[in-house]
Amino acid sequence: MKKILIVEDDKKIVAALTVRLKAEGYEAVAAFDAVMAGSVAAKERPDLVLLDISMPGGDGLLVAERLRKLPVPVNVPMIFLTASKKPGLRDQAMALGAAAFFEKPYEADQLLGAIKKALGES
Repeated sequence: MKKILIVEDDKKIVAALTVRLKAEGYEAVAAFDAVMAGSVAAKERPDLVLLDISMPGGDGLLVAERLRKLPVPVNVPMIFLTASKKPGLRDQAMALGAAAFFEKPYEADQLLGAIKKALGES
């Protein structure tokens, strides 16, 4: 079973994503802020990371950089999610090697398609 780390400060979004991912046969684990993301990723060794950009403790772009630089790097596909309309975020995420980028609200089916593609399942 593939493991997906959800890094998101909104617990309702985490709960909804967890239910959807489990229904698709994935294991979901969560980190609720940028600081927690590194320790959860190092412990859980996810196959993919869903990463919110705006959250407490640092933005998702910094989290992505940190995950790649851990003592045992997390070199897995990362899909960025954001409610921000700040210009250039998509370009920044893609420069960090994003597998996909979604602005909230997003279509759950499109996100699942991007997850499957990033994991080589489609």
